[in-house]
Amino acid sequence: MDKHEDESKKRPYKIKDITRQIKKAVVAGNLRELQKKSMEKFGKASLPRIHLDSDGTEIDDEDYFQTLEPNTELIAVFIGEQWVDPTQYLTITTHNSDDEGIESGDVEKVHLKKLISLLKTNLCNVSILSEPDLELLSNLDPNSVADVITKDYVEQLKEASGRVLDEKREAFDTLELLKLIGKHQGIGKQNSTEHRPFSPSSSTTSLSTMSSFSSNNQQ
Repeated sequence: MDKHEDESKKRPYKIKDITRQIKKAVVAGNLRELQKKSMEKFGKASLPRIHLDSDGTEIDDEDYFQTLEPNTELIAVFIGEQWVDPTQYLTITTHNSDDEGIESGDVEKVHLKKLISLLKTNLCNVSILSEPDLELLSNLDPNSVADVITKDYVEQLKEASGRVLDEKREAFDTLELLKLIGKHQGIGKQNSTEHRPFSPSSSTTSLSTMSSFSSNNQQ
């Protein structure tokens, strides 16, 4: 197969992270190329697993990958992460509201209540919240949501959110340090891909936090 023929087989795809808040456009001719480009675009140190956004099907077969339509929406799932059903994930921002009658000053309160509702359904969702949402929960005023949850629950939620936020920031700092060390030592992208250094994950480091918080909440 010559280079021209290989280029003609490339198709565009829409690749997202597990939170679905970060989206990238990738053009690839095969599954391996898609994984490598996704790793680079999301600034990760290891190749991701690729899943269909619609139903979570993992694409680990090149023949199946070739059947995908152009602009198929995909999820890049990196070490320690897992695909999340979009019906169970909260996708809202503090800049918009579905309720036309809500004043701008009340949008944050509505957002908080939706976050709390999501976490009461599945506490593990705290590990995939964005940093702004984690900050919002860790600085939560118990009186602002007294009609939704108890003050004791608020304090436990603040503690859990704060821990996950610290873990995410620590993981990010560690990855940045690894990148600096790699550049200093003259390690190219090809070598960093082949060796696949460990990529810290907030999802894995948060397991102890989730277990502790869940047990406290059940008491």
